[in-house]
Order: sequence, then structure tokens, then C-alpha cells
Amino acid sequence: MSLFLRYAAISDRGVVRQGNQDSVFAGSHFIAVADGMGGMAAGDLASAIVINTVARLDVPPPSDSVVDELADAVADANRAIRRCVADDPQKEGMGTTLTALWFDGEWFNLVHIGDSRAYRMREGGFEQVTVDDTYVQMLVDEGRITAEEAERHPQRSLLLRALGASEVEPAFQTIKGVAGDRLLLCSDGLSGPVSDADIARTLQTSASPQEAAESLVQQALDAGAPDNVTVLVADVVEEHPGEQRQIIGGAAADQRLAESDTAVLRAIREDGEEPEGDATVNLRADGAESGKKKKKKGGRVWRTVLSCLIVLVLAAGAGAYWVRTQYFLGVSDAGNISVYRGLPFEVAGLRAAWLEMESERPASEATDDVEADLKDGIRVDGRSGAESELDELIDPAAGNENLDPLCSVSDTEAVPTASKDCRDD
Repeated sequence: MSLFLRYAAISDRGVVRQGNQDSVFAGSHFIAVADGMGGMAAGDLASAIVINTVARLDVPPPSDSVVDELADAVADANRAIRRCVADDPQKEGMGTTLTALWFDGEWFNLVHIGDSRAYRMREGGFEQVTVDDTYVQMLVDEGRITAEEAERHPQRSLLLRALGASEVEPAFQTIKGVAGDRLLLCSDGLSGPVSDADIARTLQTSASPQEAAESLVQQALDAGAPDNVTVLVADVVEEHPGEQRQIIGGAAADQRLAESDTAVLRAIREDGEEPEGDATVNLRADGAESGKKKKKKGGRVWRTVLSCLIVLVLAAGAGAYWVRTQYFLGVSDAGNISVYRGLPFEVAGLRAAWLEMESERPASEATDDVEADLKDGIRVDGRSGAESELDELIDPAAGNENLDPLCSVSDTEAVPTASKDCRDD
């Protein structure tokens, strides 16, 4: 038996914000919410690009390769954002979340990145389907703070992943639809000021998706709505709901933005090329990563500049999802040359760095200058750049200027690791 969707969607600027950077789409087969970020860097354009790109999926999904087509649409959207940045460097830093469901009449194929959420109400039970790509959610997952503490954490809006980065890592799920289910997609403009208990109560008691959406938006506004508020409610029903118009709201409905992102997409499809310096977009369902970028070496100036930048970004509340896209070479707790993801320093007491790869080469074997740079953090461009730089640093082949000569114990045997005392022999 084929099931159907009956839906409603509202996107509101909120009480505090001057503009709306959220975008929403609702159709018979595809529903999506995107929350743009970047402020002056055009977060509204980022969310509009994504929604107007993935809206093409509002058709019955194919019987196979659904995830591939969903990933392709998201990759196209990400390439369009990167092309905008390449054309206008002032837009560097713009990005967006995306939470979307593609429905075939029985199964939902979900793609999610960022902190926009999907909830489900089923037979009185209420659950959050997605997992936030945030710093505080990582702390909760690691058992370092409780869910209650996360709601009050000063970095609760700090994103670790979003579209707009050179390498993106959405999550994919397949969820079975059941008649009577009520689904909610929303930006954090709802989930922030309105509690899960109030959201669940509203979904449970509202007679229709429209009534539920209106009530939820009003609750966010009554709570002060410090951010844009976007709500999409969809019921899974057995009877065909009749003709329903597609809903395109928020920034995606802005004609100026729609024309801009359409032009960008057309340019990408015509020349088939990535923006210069961009990486291969990595859409992963299994944890594997890929992509090559040009390598950029940095120094201590990078640390100072980024420190100032991230303080400004955090102070502005824009979120620093791009922190997760940065890589550097440093020294592990064991003293070995290693690859880290994040930033090699603390900002406002926050340590935003994660060990990605540890070599067996002690940092003490590097020259004094290189070892000092490692302790400060050596900037690299993307994971592939990190791996390439690491290979150069730990390669013991003759002529490597980064390492001191290995100690010799005989004419044919060399010690595999050496201390700095070997330099003076």
C-alpha cells in the first residue's frame, strides 16, 4: 500500500534578525529545511542555493541508487556554494545546514548535515531522528556533559559540519513510513527557544500540519525568537490528500537569490568544472574520506589571525562549522608527528582539535625549526594535504631537510628512531 504526505511549512524572520537566512521546501515526495550561516558572507544565498538545487528531487525516487542520486544533488549544491565563493571571495565562510527527506510512498531517505533537526511522532511516542553536528553534541556523545548541560552550554550553536566546506560529510538514513506518523523538520530557531516537551505536545494535539506549524512558530516568537524560525510538518496518510502546491519559503523564495543561484548552477553544469582550489566533495555514508587540494603552508601568523577570526565569529554567534574542516600537523601526547583536525590553540577556553592520524616518528627527530613549527601547528590544506605533508616530514630518505640524520650502529644497520643527541655525533 502506497502512503502519501500532507504537509505545511512556515519560515519566519523572527524577532531579532534583520533578514531570513533559512530556506524551506515541501512537496509530495521531497521535504527539506536549510539554515544558512555567514551573516554578511551570504548565508541566505547558501541556503537558497541548496534548497533550489535539491528541490528537483520532488519526484518519485528511483527503485535503486536513491542514495547516489540524493548525494549527487547535495554535491551539486555544495559545488554551487563553492563556485560563489570562488567568484566572490568576500563570501568565504558562507554555509548552510540541510535536513531533507525523499519519500517513495513507503520509505524515507534522509540526508542530514548541521543542526537543523528531524523529529517523528508515532503513536504518541516522540523522538529526534537526526543527530546534531555540533560541538556540544560531541561532548554529550563522549559522556563529558549531560544533555541538560548541553542546552545551557555557551558553545551550543558551534557547528562541526555544514554545506559550504570543501569537504562535506552528510549522514544518510533510511526510515520506514507508517500511516499516522507526524514528521517535523525545523531550524534551530525552533528547537533552541522551544523545548522538546512543548514541541511534542504541539505535534500531539494539533489537528493538522498547518495548525501544528503555526502553533510552533508562534511559540518561538513568544519566546523571543532570537534566530530565524522555520518549521515543516508532514503527516503520513493512507488517503491521497488531493492536489497540494509545492511550498518554497524563506530565502529560497527570494527572487533575487533564486536568479543568482540558478546562474551559478548553470555555469557549473555547462563547464563541468569545480571552482579553482576546490576539493572533491566527499559525501560519506561509511566514514571514508576523499579529495585532493593544493597544499598551503602556514606559520605562526596563521595562528594569530585565526585566533582573532574565530573569536569574532563566535562573538557574532555565526557558528564555526568550518573549524572541523581545518587541518594541521602537530605533536601528539606521545610526542609523535601527527595530523589533527581543527585549530591548534584554545579560544575562550575551547579546545577545538581532534587527533586524526598519528605517525611513529617522534617530533624530537625533526630539526629545531620544524619541531618548533609542529608545536605551534603547521597549517595544511585538507586531509589529502595533511597526508602529503606528513609523508614529507616522516620520510627518512636521504635529502629530507626536515629530519636530523639517523644514528648509525653499524655500516648496515640504522636505529629506526633517534634522539637529538645523534646530531652531535
